[in-house]
Amino acid sequence: MRPPRAVAILLLGLALPAVVLGGQGVTGLKAFCREGQTFLTWKEDGSKWYRVYAADRPIRAAAEAALVAKIPQGSNRFGFLRNVDTSKGFFQSLAAEEWCRAIQIEDDQAGAKQLPDGTGLFVRTIKKPARTYYAVTGEAEGEAAAAIRPGVNGLTQPVQEQVAPPGAVLQRKLDERYYVYAFFCDYELWNGDGVDDNWDGYVHVFHIRAPDPKRRDTKQPYPVSFRLHAFGAWRDWNIPYCYPATHVDVRLLDYHLTWWYGYSDALPGRLPRSRIPPKGMVVNFSERRVLQVARWLAGGPKNFPFQVDPDQISVFGGSMGGTGTHCLGVRNGDVFAAAFADEGIFNWALPREHNSWVNDVAGKFGPQDRNDMTNEGVGVYDLLNLTRWVAQHPQKELPFMSIGQGMVDFVIPFHDFVNYLKALEAGKHPYAAGWEVMGHMPWAGSGSPMDYRKVRRDEVVPAFANASCNSTLRSGFRIVAKYESVDGGTLTIKPGSLKSPCAAEGGFPPGLAGMALMLGPSSVTRDTFTIASSTPTSLTVKQGSLADYLPPLTGWDIHVLKQNIKKDEGKDRDPTEQEKRAKAEANKKTFLICDGEPRGCWSGHFTWSTRNQDFDPKQAGDDIVDAEKKLAICIRLGRNAHAGEWGGETATADVTPRRCRKFRPLPGEQVRWENWDCSNPSGPKKVAEGQVAADEHGLVTVPKFLIGKAGWGSRLVLTRP
Repeated sequence: MRPPRAVAILLLGLALPAVVLGGQGVTGLKAFCREGQTFLTWKEDGSKWYRVYAADRPIRAAAEAALVAKIPQGSNRFGFLRNVDTSKGFFQSLAAEEWCRAIQIEDDQAGAKQLPDGTGLFVRTIKKPARTYYAVTGEAEGEAAAAIRPGVNGLTQPVQEQVAPPGAVLQRKLDERYYVYAFFCDYELWNGDGVDDNWDGYVHVFHIRAPDPKRRDTKQPYPVSFRLHAFGAWRDWNIPYCYPATHVDVRLLDYHLTWWYGYSDALPGRLPRSRIPPKGMVVNFSERRVLQVARWLAGGPKNFPFQVDPDQISVFGGSMGGTGTHCLGVRNGDVFAAAFADEGIFNWALPREHNSWVNDVAGKFGPQDRNDMTNEGVGVYDLLNLTRWVAQHPQKELPFMSIGQGMVDFVIPFHDFVNYLKALEAGKHPYAAGWEVMGHMPWAGSGSPMDYRKVRRDEVVPAFANASCNSTLRSGFRIVAKYESVDGGTLTIKPGSLKSPCAAEGGFPPGLAGMALMLGPSSVTRDTFTIASSTPTSLTVKQGSLADYLPPLTGWDIHVLKQNIKKDEGKDRDPTEQEKRAKAEANKKTFLICDGEPRGCWSGHFTWSTRNQDFDPKQAGDDIVDAEKKLAICIRLGRNAHAGEWGGETATADVTPRRCRKFRPLPGEQVRWENWDCSNPSGPKKVAEGQVAADEHGLVTVPKFLIGKAGWGSRLVLTRP
């Protein structure tokens, strides 16, 4: 006859080894629950690993409880320094920071409450309310090495655990209005097998600074801006001043340069003789860290001494930071009001010939052809094909996406840019995009007159598509190279010299007729030629002399000339006209071919009247109306920084109001629309009207809506029966 379960457990518990390292074993176990997380600390006994047990009753033996974590020695220190070389470079300077010496689990501006060495730490995120007992034992050779002694390494009273948004702990006040906090991610997600060996660890930090009160009325809640640093721009981690000057500035670290998404849970392991990780699950660790901090701030934490506006949180970045901004933005419109993504990657499914960074992320995500599964149940390269994602998710509310890309940027791919914009329009998402004749030099942005920093999450945002004022951009085709000679209207290259993925066996491909040619492409070059015909080694333009043309010099060109003069002659002087001409001739050797205009914008001429960008603060006639039966918004044409002024007084676009709080038509419902000309705000005139059915998601799109430039522009009015 088998003994009763309780007796069997007791017998099993008595049978466990009772080895106590150093004669004491783990001592001083303490626990408390705060903001949805339970904190355990203990005095280590010299073991390399510690086992954490949990149960709904007092734990007398390990067999009576669930093993919830295996924690390494030295857990009072930050895990993100565990797998890096702290003897040089950025991590050396980071590890030298006073706050980085040990973790605090209580707020202290001076860092005086750091956990002393020899203190073990485990933080558990609570999934459901509970009364939980905990115990901690040391481990030797993979087995529990100490008995559980109530009041010593086992709790005699349960922790009263409640679910709540996780908090953050002030580690130190760095400067006036400048702080560093630590926060604890979900241990179970960060360590799926229960062993605390995540590549980055699960305890993380962020810097946060509040603006100078002279720059903004501190009686009002601050908007918040998250800046995601670039691949090598670790200095963006430090915040010498707030940007924007009116926003609370928040910055985290992407320790292993994951492009702000995440990495394989098999890391830091590598395949033999390879930098590729073994096959594992790719988890959005980096994205989740940013979101946890954003949600903490949105909840109005008591230990951050400044009030913030949860409806005005934005994210921005360039290069790797722009890449993360695309991902965080389009996937998290419930958190971010707007996103400014400059020269970022939005489609990791692009082949290597169009995105050289695929080799880099293969060491973090695994290779493209393996397409490892993510924690969201989708292959990582499928999930991070945002071009496809935005088109397939019209039901998702995105932030207002302000997007910039460089036409001659060969660090970040341009190839899929126009497809991404088309996909945003197919998904009826709000965005403005611009491109410029520039290399990898953030920050060009969209050039839109609509300031992303002032967009609110609780206001209607119009999405535009098929705008008649869009610049021409048919595809991502481009070639940048150097020619051998020009003669009249013909340009010639050496056979086989083209290295562009758009080239054909090293020469010009067929089908170049009608494309644009620019000599000496730069941000100040404005002249383009139209290609009439081509051969594999030459092309001829429709009109104009390539031989006679000289491109303008940039300010940087002049600066370089002056520096060279000073180096050669030992004195400061302006370059002569002959020297400037020689520089222009040298620049001219580089040419650009593109399928459209070398610079321009899509949906980048539009602005609309909001609380923060009010066309007329003294009147309410231009204000947004979002009611159950009526929606109204004033939209106007404006100047784009890349494309300049739109030539006409009006333009058309398909307009879809998004983020409507109260105006929510049913799928298929007929909605009446009106267009009021508000060029003279004192006497608006109705110029068009009609009816349109809401789509299967309840979205209402008014096709070819006429938008004006003067006054308040044009007012779109939608009404339901």
